[in-house]
Amino acid sequence: MKGFVFTFRKPARSRSPHSLRLPDFRGIFRRYGVAMLCVLLLLTGLIFGAFCAGSADSGFLQSLDFLFTTNLSERLSKGALGVFCACFASDFLFLTAVYLFGTAPWGIPFGAFIVLFKGFGTGLTAASLFLNNGVGGMGFYLLVLLPGTFLFCVALVVFASHTFHFSKDQFLLIIGRESPSQSALKRLRTYSSRFLSALIMTFCAALLDTVLWTLFAGAFHFT
Repeated sequence: MKGFVFTFRKPARSRSPHSLRLPDFRGIFRRYGVAMLCVLLLLTGLIFGAFCAGSADSGFLQSLDFLFTTNLSERLSKGALGVFCACFASDFLFLTAVYLFGTAPWGIPFGAFIVLFKGFGTGLTAASLFLNNGVGGMGFYLLVLLPGTFLFCVALVVFASHTFHFSKDQFLLIIGRESPSQSALKRLRTYSSRFLSALIMTFCAALLDTVLWTLFAGAFHFT
């Protein structure tokens, strides 16, 4: 009598083309985790700045006017060229500081502080305009200041994530934990080209601010 061997195989699970797949959160965080951290720092500074606006006196706000729009009457007295120079100069300082700290192996916490401070000034400006000028101040911020500010914050967050990686690589090279895959000059050129791209976005943000100030600032009257 012949023996029969029966093998039982589990039927293959048929995958529906419309089956729901969960996103790869680990891969997303690995790729965009630093950028998400920069966004979190910016939002944290924004919230903190909004809370501090109620207790900030006029002298403190005027001292920050070079970096942020905290003295509206002075900004409104300037022409289009003055508005462009003021907007571009302040954003240029933030971006350049992040760039310089990114070239240092110890620059990560300082770059993170700059992103946090930018968020603080953004929240301080928005809340101060609302507290001092009511709905008109908030409308001015949303219509005139927010578009350019948003564009620059995007440029700052994206570039700050690159500075994190560049500074980290510098640190790992110093302590001998990583061997360079590219020459130092080539890595610096790539890093500087990203800075140039962020600088172009900063220029566009300042230009957008100037156009919106010229078109709509006259429609708002503040005391």
